[in-house]
Amino acid sequence: MTQTARIQYVFLDVVGFTKNRSVEAQTEVVATLNAIVSSSLRELEVPSESTVLLPTGDGMAIAMIELPGFDLHLRLAVHILGAVAQHNATSSDPMRRFEVRIGINENIDNVVEDINGRRNVAGAGISMAQRVMDNADGGQVLVGATVYETLRHREHYMSNWRSFTGRGKHGTTFPVYQFVSKEAKGLSVTVPSVFIAPRREPEKLSRFAAYYLAHAIANRDFPLSRKSDPLIDNVALVLLAFLAEDSEVAANTPIYQEPYTITWDAGKVTFEEQYDYYDKTDSWLLHKLRYCIQEKHLASFAELFEKGEMDTLYWAVRPAGVQRLVTEWPQIAAEFGISAGKAD
Repeated sequence: MTQTARIQYVFLDVVGFTKNRSVEAQTEVVATLNAIVSSSLRELEVPSESTVLLPTGDGMAIAMIELPGFDLHLRLAVHILGAVAQHNATSSDPMRRFEVRIGINENIDNVVEDINGRRNVAGAGISMAQRVMDNADGGQVLVGATVYETLRHREHYMSNWRSFTGRGKHGTTFPVYQFVSKEAKGLSVTVPSVFIAPRREPEKLSRFAAYYLAHAIANRDFPLSRKSDPLIDNVALVLLAFLAEDSEVAANTPIYQEPYTITWDAGKVTFEEQYDYYDKTDSWLLHKLRYCIQEKHLASFAELFEKGEMDTLYWAVRPAGVQRLVTEWPQIAAEFGISAGKAD
């Protein structure tokens, strides 16, 4: 007969169980872990008749059924980690030393009888305990939302949490909370690796972006003289983008052909005269052009430009932008006479 009960779960496994570990060592690690769990249950006086132990090969799920206490699962997890740390400190064989990761959850689940006539558990609670554990690294304890909501209001636990969004199969997400007490022996309080964003290599400057930077650096003094102009961000960005496109087209045009240019009076007038010409253009059109160009060509390199009060100043290149231009497009930098110290 199926019985419904409040069940506290401690789900754990050995991290890197088979990695660089012989079959004999794997067997001994499992035996050591079993002994640690059994000893921890005895020391915390958890009655065996209220406990179901489900082996998983490289770990186990501990289900404690209808037991009093709001933090028994967490106290058990911390006790196990401390015992594992003690074992590792006294073991001289790297293959016999090991780490466990732990996921804790609590739910109203079913107590059932398995095919061998033994008591077992089934329900969402144990499944979530494993999913929570899967986000942990060695020595870490993660708990589900139900456990967190109970423990976070208790004085002993209320300031010892770090929150994350866990991910399961098929893109599902769920809240996960890491226990980060500094008092628990063997407990790792580092951020779980699954929640650390991989470091992205900076995107290489496109040729257009390189020419844009080059024109902005070469003409840096004039926009500074007009920085009080309310349209400076629109006019300067559009003009610099037109100049960059002309330069890119010229670089790809055979020497026996005349390159097609889009900038007003390209090569015939000064940058200041071109600026004044575009400054008279419809401001709404300039604004729309600016954002189209910015999002398509420059947004990925925003860190190379100075920051204004409200927006990035795409006409004011930072020293990092000069360095990137010189490093990634030295031929373009040389064409404009730009060196790494140009913007210092």
